[in-house]
Amino acid sequence: MIRKVCVVDDVPTNIELVEAVFKTNKNIVISKANNGKQLVELLEKEGLPDLLILDLMMPVMDGFETLKNIKNIRERNYFPIIVLSALTDKQSIIQALSLGADDYITKPFFVEELKARVNNMLKLKERDEFLSATLDVMESNLFEKLKMLEQSQLEVIIRLGKAAEFRDDETGKHIERIAEYVHVLSDTLGLHKDYINMMKYAAPMHDVGKIGIPDNILLKPGRLDENEFKIIQLHTIIGGRILGGTTLPIMELATEIALSHHEKWDGSGYPLKLSKMNIPQSGRIVAIIDVFDALTSHRIYKPAWSIDKACDFIKEQREKMFDPDIVDAFFECIDKIINIKISKTDDLHIKPIIKQIIDGDVSIEEFIERSR
Repeated sequence: MIRKVCVVDDVPTNIELVEAVFKTNKNIVISKANNGKQLVELLEKEGLPDLLILDLMMPVMDGFETLKNIKNIRERNYFPIIVLSALTDKQSIIQALSLGADDYITKPFFVEELKARVNNMLKLKERDEFLSATLDVMESNLFEKLKMLEQSQLEVIIRLGKAAEFRDDETGKHIERIAEYVHVLSDTLGLHKDYINMMKYAAPMHDVGKIGIPDNILLKPGRLDENEFKIIQLHTIIGGRILGGTTLPIMELATEIALSHHEKWDGSGYPLKLSKMNIPQSGRIVAIIDVFDALTSHRIYKPAWSIDKACDFIKEQREKMFDPDIVDAFFECIDKIINIKISKTDDLHIKPIIKQIIDGDVSIEEFIERSR
C-alpha cells in the first residue's frame, strides 16, 4: 500500500535529508511544505497525508500554531504526527505532545530511529483505518437491525389496528385511510416531520378499544339506547389501557389519541369532556379525520354519506365538535383527502362473503381468489 508522508520544514536541506532516508522505499511518497501556512494550503489542495513530519521553528506559522490549526481536521480524519525539531527542552516537547503530536524526535536524528518511528506511526495509522472500517460496518449492521426492529414494531402496530377495525369495518381499509389522511393533514398544519411520521402510525390505533365492546352493541343495526351509548364510549378508556404503560413514544402518542379522539372543541365529547386546547393536538386532528371517514363509509348501522355531505357537516361543526384551525387546514388539503378516499376504497367486504360461504352461495376457493 502506498503511503503519503508530508514533511514540513523551513530548511530545504532538512526536507532533502528525510527524502533521502525513504528514497529506496517504494511504498512511501513524500510531499513537502516550508511552513504551517503552506501545509494548510497543501492539505486543502491535495488531501490529508498518512503521516506528517513537522518542524517546530518555522516562519509565518510555526509548528505549535500548525498543530492548533489542524486539530479539527485530525478529529474528523486522523493521521499521526511526528515532530522533528532541534528544540530539546522538556517544555517544548510537552507542549507539542499536548497539542496532538504523537511522537517527538530531536535533531540531529539517527536515520534508523527515524525509519523505525515512521514505520510505527504508519502501523498506527493502518490500525486506525482498520478499526474505523470495522466500526463503520458494525454501525451499518446495527442501523439495519434497528431499522428492521422499528419496521417490525410498525407492522405489529398496523396489524393491531386492523384487528380492532375488523370488528365493525370488515375491509380494514378505514385505518389505512386514517394513516394517510392524518399524514396529509399534519403536514398541512406544518408540524415537525418526526411528529408527522409518528402520527401516521399511531393514529390507526385510535379505536383499538373496540376489542372490548360486545358485538351486540358494536354491531347493532339500529340506534343505541342511553346505556348502550355509555358502553360504546368505553372503547376510548379500554384503548388507553391496552396501549398505555409503555415508554415507546409512538405508543404514548397512540394512547393519547385513543383517549382523546372523541373529545369535542366545545367540551361535550367523551370520556373526559375536555375542551379547546385542553384536548391534545393529536386527538383534535384524528377527531376530524375519523368523523370524515366514518361518515363517508358504509357500516352495518348506516349507509355511506357523500363526500359533499360529510364536508358540509364538518363545516357546520367548526368550533363545536372541531378545532377551527384544524378544520381550515382540512379544507386546504381536501383534494388530497378525497384522492386518498378514492384510491383506498372498501373493495372487499369480508363478513357478507363469509355469510355467502355459510349459505353455500360462494365456495372457499372463490373467496380465496377474490382475496388476492
